[in-house]
Amino acid sequence: MNEVNIVTVRWWDGYMETFECSEVRFGSDLLWMRLTNGKNRHIPVKYVRWYSMSKESHEPVIEG
Repeated sequence: MNEVNIVTVRWWDGYMETFECSEVRFGSDLLWMRLTNGKNRHIPVKYVRWYSMSKESHEPVIEG
């Protein structure tokens, strides 16, 4: 089972939104998220003041 990544987005107008994601990809222009309900969300980063994730994208799980 995949872990849920909580992504918090603060928009330039001050509104803050939280998403539960199974996958997150980001680049210089776009924040892409696959939500836990199976839908996708595309957010142009020029409309976002900042965003944060509860865990690093593609962070390896090391068991030891």
